[in-house]
Amino acid sequence: MSCLRRQREKGKMRGSFRRFIAVLGVVVICLSAGAAVAQDLPVVKGKKVVASIGGEPITLDELQGEIAGVKKELPAGQKVDRKQELEVLQRMITTRLIAQEARRIGLDALPEVKKTVESYGRVALREELVERLTKNVKADEKEVERIYRDSTREWKISALFWEKEEEAKGLEAALKKEKNFGELAKRLVEERKAKKAEVGIALKPKDMDPDLRAAVSGLAVGATSSVIRTKSGFVILRLEEVRTAEDPEARERARHIALTSARLEAVKAQDEALKKKYVTVRQDVLKSVDYESPTPGFEALLKDRRVVAEVKGEAPVTVGEMTQEMRYEFFHGVEGAAERKRLNAKKEQTLNGMLHRKVFRKEALRLGLDKTDSYRRKVQEHEIGTLFGAFMAKVIAPEIKVSEDELKAYYSSHMQEFTAPGMIRVRSLAFATRREAEGAVEKLKKGTEFQWLAAHAEGQVGKDAKGPLTFDGRLVVTEELPDGVRKALAGAKAGESRLYAGPEGYFYALAVQEVVAAAPQPYEEARPAIAKKVAAEKPKKAVEEYADKLRALSEVKVYLKS
Repeated sequence: MSCLRRQREKGKMRGSFRRFIAVLGVVVICLSAGAAVAQDLPVVKGKKVVASIGGEPITLDELQGEIAGVKKELPAGQKVDRKQELEVLQRMITTRLIAQEARRIGLDALPEVKKTVESYGRVALREELVERLTKNVKADEKEVERIYRDSTREWKISALFWEKEEEAKGLEAALKKEKNFGELAKRLVEERKAKKAEVGIALKPKDMDPDLRAAVSGLAVGATSSVIRTKSGFVILRLEEVRTAEDPEARERARHIALTSARLEAVKAQDEALKKKYVTVRQDVLKSVDYESPTPGFEALLKDRRVVAEVKGEAPVTVGEMTQEMRYEFFHGVEGAAERKRLNAKKEQTLNGMLHRKVFRKEALRLGLDKTDSYRRKVQEHEIGTLFGAFMAKVIAPEIKVSEDELKAYYSSHMQEFTAPGMIRVRSLAFATRREAEGAVEKLKKGTEFQWLAAHAEGQVGKDAKGPLTFDGRLVVTEELPDGVRKALAGAKAGESRLYAGPEGYFYALAVQEVVAAAPQPYEEARPAIAKKVAAEKPKKAVEEYADKLRALSEVKVYLKS
């Protein structure tokens, strides 16, 4: 399975419960654990319990874990009260009620549900092992420093540019001997012996042309390069200085990169050790598989039962299984010659990925990670989300209907959402005094052409003045105008002129060229958007109503008090 496909499937698995939360219109909030812990909560199997639904407990850990992944999205300093905590808990109760009902009517036995849960279980189990392997891994401080220095390094460079190589070559020796490269560079440009000079420019390596970056990286401070060919011409440059800027954020990024690399190395080392312990690859069989050859052909290889790799205590990997995995990775098709050539190049990588998943699962089971609370909680949460999705598809969705009357009722009660805003087209002249601005308004009212007035009116604010408003005749939303301007233009019609005194001390002659009144969008035009909004609300309401019925029939106990 390709990395892309695995990531996509993993994203779908992890997203199931999140999609449910979105359907309910939830804005997830951060749980204040301290308040809940302070209560005298019941304990089941060593875990504090905040609620029970038909005998199925919701633990404090589960409540905290459900929202831990979104804490970073909360505004800084936001406080959460007990009422909000209880709202989070009530939504969790709703999901459990729906999941229990889904099991009662047999949705957990559906092949697609079982396959999804089992598939996620395998992924989660490998993740448990990876988390254990990388838990105590630390970033190499020397590597952090190297990455940090590389990312914050700046080169101070002077350079000369030519269009012709022979011109650059003719000056190369003189430039290498010259102590003051910058002065000579400027003089050569003035004498038209070079096209352009740049002196003392500070650049980060990542921002440079690759050819220039490669040349500079090999220079000592004060050294001058030979002629460098680039896409735009020829260059000789000198490295004047190397410096490093202090950047705390860059240092944190460097630490993250180094830590990620160290963790990957730990996983890679374990992968190699487990394969050495458990796996035997039949290289002769692997080499014999030729996806470019017309015989036996891709379809025939899908049925090939030859063993390409043995795994102690596990089922072996066959050529057919490896070929099927490659079909998944090349989901756009493997018929073309180019695709078949890529298959040959990738068959070993694909096999290694399959073996990685096998040996990591084997090791995780050996360590008993499938019995840990962390693993079981992940699988349980995913199962709940999967059951909810199945319940929505099989029970809720078929019953959801949107009538024309409902759409029209929504349109009537939300008219403001479907009303085009009022707009106005205005041109302005800014003056230093009220008297001059009033004079300009009077001239506009008497029919003076705006362009002529703009060119001849005295007392206008200069172009270098700070802060004057400018309206250039473009349509603007009336409600978005500054309050004072909006009041000055209230009730104005096209062709009228108004005076406006700005708080910054300038006075304006405003010429109204066009007024577009606010107008409701016709129902037929708004209908597609309305239908989408109403349809989105229906599942939420249907779930809430169904959950209310289930609450009445179930034994629901809430121990987290208000």
